Amino acid sequence: MYRFEKLRVYHNALILVEEVYRLTENLPIEEKFALINQLKRSTTSIVLNIAEGTGALGDIEFKSFLRIALKSLYETVAGLKIAEKLFKIDIRTALEKCEIVGKELNALIKSLSNQRLKTKN
Repeated sequence: MYRFEKLRVYHNALILVEEVYRLTENLPIEEKFALINQLKRSTTSIVLNIAEGTGALGDIEFKSFLRIALKSLYETVAGLKIAEKLFKIDIRTALEKCEIVGKELNALIKSLSNQRLKTKN
């Protein structure tokens, strides 16, 4: 088992990917290379940065990857809001999953920051 597979945020991010992929099936085919592609890339970026970050050499580098994952989460939320506005799809479940992943990413970043402060003292 890889280190990232032990993280709850990784598993919840995977669930978010499934939800976003499901939602994009309801978007018009002409969005395939625009909004659909962008949503899929941003949501998978969350998972991939969490995984890649666990291979970092230290907590500072790991936090950097987690911050990138958080930025990809924001991009996903914005994309979902665009899809909702333009195509009147229900994004509530996806946004709930985004909120969970966001809280977990922020908590993990904070935890790594607190560990670093404790080791300095």
